[in-house]
Amino acid sequence: MDTRIPWCLCGVLCGAAPLRAQVTARSDIVAAPRYVWHGLSRSGGPLIQFSSALGVRHRQVSVEAGAVLHFEWDHVSPGELSETGVGKTGLGEVDLWGQLALDAGPVRLQAGATRYAFQGSTAAGGLGPDRNTTEFHVAVSAFRAYSNPTAALWWDVGKVHGGYLSLSGKTPVLAWPLQPFVFVYVDAEVGLNVGQAADPPHPEDHANFSQRGLTHAALGLTLSTRVKQMPGLGFLAVTGGARSQLNLDEATRFDGIGRRDDIRLWFWGGISVALGGAARTLR
Repeated sequence: MDTRIPWCLCGVLCGAAPLRAQVTARSDIVAAPRYVWHGLSRSGGPLIQFSSALGVRHRQVSVEAGAVLHFEWDHVSPGELSETGVGKTGLGEVDLWGQLALDAGPVRLQAGATRYAFQGSTAAGGLGPDRNTTEFHVAVSAFRAYSNPTAALWWDVGKVHGGYLSLSGKTPVLAWPLQPFVFVYVDAEVGLNVGQAADPPHPEDHANFSQRGLTHAALGLTLSTRVKQMPGLGFLAVTGGARSQLNLDEATRFDGIGRRDDIRLWFWGGISVALGGAARTLR
């Protein structure tokens, strides 16, 4: 799934490590000023996202599954982007996902699926159940490399029937080794539409983008400070940063009726708590 940048984040991670397998659970609450998915703005107002996941890892193989719920809490006006619809608040989208990952030396291979279920009102300008769809994805990443380059292909098999390619990377630029630990990262992403534009022979298919080719390019800066280390349990961290996006497709420029942006910039910050697994160490 895409990274949704919050300005207020509270996350909980917990894990247990049996002799042969490790079980982890994760829960996050995110308040964001905008909901961006595959470079597309789906909600232009503040929303709250709740996510939870459960994973099992055995040696180099891991299986994860989870859900993400998107709640809009802003009564949008006509012409503004919204999943729930004009004048409506509440649950706009439910995402159910599952993923299998294999670590093969310095490379991580992933495959999974996401089901998108929209809860809004189409009549009020939102996204309703008629837009429900499913995406399968495969990804490969050099997760032990300094820049962690990742290529992920998403293929819609429900409404759009086409592919979207994401190329991304994340590079640490500062890791302060003394308490309080400080980490600074720079991340970048480029999106490429390889089949999710309008298809004249199949007018019944929805289109996410206006044409094939580059959809957007994004650049982000993240700063995370561990303000509380709990030896053997985990840590408490304060995180913040900025993210910018250059929109290259008419669909990614769209920001509501009569509104289009070539460049977007937003700031975010939050708090996260990690328990179990690697979070129990001081590294």
